[in-house]
Amino acid sequence: MGAVVEKVPMMNGKFELVRFAHRPNSWYFRYYVPAQGSQKRTYLKRSLKTEDRSLAEERGLEEYLKLRSIEQDGGSITAKTIQWLMDDWIEKSFQRVVTGEIQEVTWKSKRSLFQNGLKNYFATKGVKKITDLQPDTFDEYRFWRMTEGWKFYGGPNAGQRKPPTDGTVNSEIGLINEWYNNYLIPKGYVTRKPRIATKVLDLDDLSANPPIPLNEWEKVWRWMDKWSKKDAKGVNRPEVHYWRMCFRHYLLTAYGSGCRPTELCGRYNKRQDAIDRGLTWDDVDIIPQTRWSERLKKEVEDEPIAVLDIRKTKTKVPREVPCRTAKYLERWKEFVLEWRKDNGYPPPQGTDLVFANPKTNRPYTYRMYANAWEKIRTELKENFSDHFTLYSTRSSYVTNILEEGVSRDDVCKLTGHSYEVMTRHYDRMRMRNRIPEVTKRMYGKRDKNPYGARKLL
Repeated sequence: MGAVVEKVPMMNGKFELVRFAHRPNSWYFRYYVPAQGSQKRTYLKRSLKTEDRSLAEERGLEEYLKLRSIEQDGGSITAKTIQWLMDDWIEKSFQRVVTGEIQEVTWKSKRSLFQNGLKNYFATKGVKKITDLQPDTFDEYRFWRMTEGWKFYGGPNAGQRKPPTDGTVNSEIGLINEWYNNYLIPKGYVTRKPRIATKVLDLDDLSANPPIPLNEWEKVWRWMDKWSKKDAKGVNRPEVHYWRMCFRHYLLTAYGSGCRPTELCGRYNKRQDAIDRGLTWDDVDIIPQTRWSERLKKEVEDEPIAVLDIRKTKTKVPREVPCRTAKYLERWKEFVLEWRKDNGYPPPQGTDLVFANPKTNRPYTYRMYANAWEKIRTELKENFSDHFTLYSTRSSYVTNILEEGVSRDDVCKLTGHSYEVMTRHYDRMRMRNRIPEVTKRMYGKRDKNPYGARKLL
């Protein structure tokens, strides 16, 4: 603006009226902003568009009161661009990936929100600089996200775009709050976080991963049985056959154990060259069972159970999952040993993942699992009563054991759910039959088992 030729302090120096050398007849409003965090001290200047001092005093007071109102409501009066602040936040968040505090996939979700969703929302609201952020800026975010925002999605399956669930929008609001709490406020760009309402999810909202009814699940495993055969259409290499068998037995295990996909399959962290989570052969114990035969009047062998040691979980709390998946895991083990022998691969080690690519000993990508499930959903769409997902195996397991009479507390222990989440998701069905609880058959001290426990591999 050039040199100041006149300066008039107002309201005991809270702001000033000034005239500059390049336009000595015009009055300007000037407000001092002290340094906060990494933000350097600066002046906010506004042209009052008048040469009359008395009118300049009135307009200057209006500008001052406007700025004070913004600050008191938690808004910002500095002038960083929104795009710069979002980019800087994403860049600094990546440091937590490097240090191992968060997974890269978590960071990518955050990046997607700030580089796509929020970028387009701010454009529709005319928000370009931090000074444009107002207390009511996010009042219409949920409505926009559900009606217009989803159309900006530009991923690999853009043709399958659809409005997000309320749970997804709630998660995005959480990321916006994190931006305020851990970046904008500590650095002094704003003084207060606006209130962005989240929606309390009802039971219908929590149906993003609906359970698969038993009669429809039967169609799934019959389809997989044909799809995974050695002479099935599309099986043109041994590796394709292996993958199909891997997916088939993963899905059967997931449906019978309620484990999350990453808890069974694991995931590869390319940056750290490490495998996160995942079930290893050493994590599986097979425990034979007996039952009373009325015809023979004695104990006879029953179907064995598998106990899965889920050591690395989403909640960081390890758990053991007794489940009726032993026959699937035994069959998968025999296939793996035979396939590896026939194709020149050494036998798997106990520390290797149960469900892994034999060429790399690393997990298959989540995208491969998602694509395989999408193929099932496409093939069986006429037979499906709902939009089932990969996570539907988890909700199916919980629904099934609740209907068998397993207590809520045991369901929480088996699945790693919090009691509140389990109740809100699954407490819809009536307990029609109070049969002997599954855990009584599956738990129990191994040294009292007449057959003894053994490792799967």
